[in-house]
Amino acid sequence: MRRRLAFLSLAVASLVVVAFLVPVGILIRNQAQTRALSDAERDAQSVAAALAVAGVTSPEGVTPEFAEAVVRAFGFPDGLSVVFIDGTVVGDEIDGDTNVEQATKGAAFSAKVAGGAEVLVPVLGPDAVTTGRTVVVRAFVPDSELTRGVPLAWSLLVFLAFAIIAIAVFAADRLGRSVVRPVTDLSEAAHRWGQGELDTRVVPGGPEEIAEVGEAFNELAGRLDALLAAERESVADLSHRLRTPLTALRLQADSLSDSDESQALKLDIDALERAVDSMIQQARSHSPTTPSDAKVDLGDVLRHRAEFWQVLADEQGRATSVMIEPGPHPVALPRMDLGALIDVLIENVFAHTPAGAGYRLAVRRRGDGRSALVVSDEGPGFGDLGVLRRGRSGAGGTGLGLDIVVRTVERTGGGVRVGTAPEGGAEISAVFGTSAGDRRGV
Repeated sequence: MRRRLAFLSLAVASLVVVAFLVPVGILIRNQAQTRALSDAERDAQSVAAALAVAGVTSPEGVTPEFAEAVVRAFGFPDGLSVVFIDGTVVGDEIDGDTNVEQATKGAAFSAKVAGGAEVLVPVLGPDAVTTGRTVVVRAFVPDSELTRGVPLAWSLLVFLAFAIIAIAVFAADRLGRSVVRPVTDLSEAAHRWGQGELDTRVVPGGPEEIAEVGEAFNELAGRLDALLAAERESVADLSHRLRTPLTALRLQADSLSDSDESQALKLDIDALERAVDSMIQQARSHSPTTPSDAKVDLGDVLRHRAEFWQVLADEQGRATSVMIEPGPHPVALPRMDLGALIDVLIENVFAHTPAGAGYRLAVRRRGDGRSALVVSDEGPGFGDLGVLRRGRSGAGGTGLGLDIVVRTVERTGGGVRVGTAPEGGAEISAVFGTSAGDRRGV
């Protein structure tokens, strides 16, 4: 925008300069010519008047000797000549031309000649026309005198033109900067706010309308910050309330007669307590969740969670299969978060397919080097492929489970895709990126 304003000011200033200074330059040139010709005409008329008086008072009329005396009295002005009808010239020598002959007919005028201009004034006595003894006073003005001072004036005008254009462009650039800088600051603040710097604010500035936008941004950021704080407190309180039923479950686990079942149940309760503690810490934190630097192997976590769900699958008569391609499958997620993601996907199979419907778990390496987790089942499949949107389930649920899966996978820079398995059931593919900046999706 600053560049456009500068170009616009350059164009407008150039048009103004051309429209104003060009006529001024022509006027200066004409004024210089008029001044020089006026001075020459004044000298010529003065000499002609003196000669005319002599022609009236002297019986001999105007003679070359008297003309020379008059010219001497005027200090022999440069370019001044007195031309007689017989060709005698008093003063500066002249080249023959037709203008003198025309002036002998009694007309005073100015004419352009080679090297300058000349002013011709005839001296007419009482019998000049009848006797043909007309004397002509000629004042020659060279081109250097006609243009004296013009080059300097034009140079000053050119300098003035560039100065006006430079000032106009500079002023437009300053104006554009005063408009663009607050907008740029607002854009940078919005990006920082979107990246999790929730305390980012802007200093309203610039024109009134843009300053008002900055104030609105600060007000919006403040209200959103307050809403997020309230949400964090609500999540923390809700998570803290879960400790009471967890304590009751631990007491019931202690009362079980089978020590193996009691120990297994206590391990699950411990894992749940750690998840609750993590939720409380995250809710109390004033910064958003950032991708973890630690990496776990997707195959190991899947194998562990598959064993956990295998007991329930055997009770419901579900055929299961786990296929993990050889090699490491690192995922930039905490082990607990990755395990929770796998639990959500397997739990959806149990929740939305009839007993006896089998499911398959697979970890594959894609051609781009990323790892993918594929969960498919033998159920009826997805009736609505929009289940990935928050609040949409199509099976009586809230849809939050798959939303958690999507957000967790996107933290690694990957993406989730739903579709239909070759056997006709539902299939969910979670492709994990190599980092949060990957953003290649599925």
